[in-house]
Amino acid sequence: MTMKNYLKDLLADIFFPAFCISCNIPGEWWCVDCRSKVHKVNEKICSKCLKVGEHECEGVLPFACVQAFGFYHDPNLRSVITNIKFKGAYALEGVVKEFIKENRRLLQFRNVDCLVPLPLSEKRLKDRGFNQALIVAEVLKQVCCIDKPLRKNLLKRVLHSEPQSSLSNDYKLRSCNILDSFYCDSEVPERVLLVDDVVTTGATAGEAARVLLKNGAKEVHLICLAIGA
Repeated sequence: MTMKNYLKDLLADIFFPAFCISCNIPGEWWCVDCRSKVHKVNEKICSKCLKVGEHECEGVLPFACVQAFGFYHDPNLRSVITNIKFKGAYALEGVVKEFIKENRRLLQFRNVDCLVPLPLSEKRLKDRGFNQALIVAEVLKQVCCIDKPLRKNLLKRVLHSEPQSSLSNDYKLRSCNILDSFYCDSEVPERVLLVDDVVTTGATAGEAARVLLKNGAKEVHLICLAIGA
């Protein structure tokens, strides 16, 4: 750690002491106890409809495989993701790293050629100041020792649409909202690992996957921190 980063962390600890975003206990931004209570995804996720466990599938999603660490309905995981995503809580990046490190056993990595974070529109990136999917992808690559390139500019988002979170959880409605929002201007490797923070209906990630498949990918695997409404 450089002296500059040390002083930065020291001042942050003095003026903005850490407290758990879930239970408000001082000490950490997301305490070990709250991280351990997250409802983990221990069953296979259907790559076509995103349901877990036995079910009758009528899904049309184009993924080869879908994996997630936890369920979005879990209040502990949801609070961390929403604080990062909508409030710009950069301090939580470190605890997301710890969460992935503690639960990387949940993932079974297939042979992929690159990681691709789900991109934001230029306007949303400017408003938010960062892409939360890129943060997850960078942490995932580091913690899980994925020796493949992170292609953060391979997939581009060219249309700025209404936030999917502002719409109902209707797949068709969200699909229409995100249609033709992505494009690639370079050759896409055969096996892509698409990374996002949250996947609910799969409409956004599904549209991104279709563009990747149209431009050369043979398989698109999806990994996210949380899944579900």
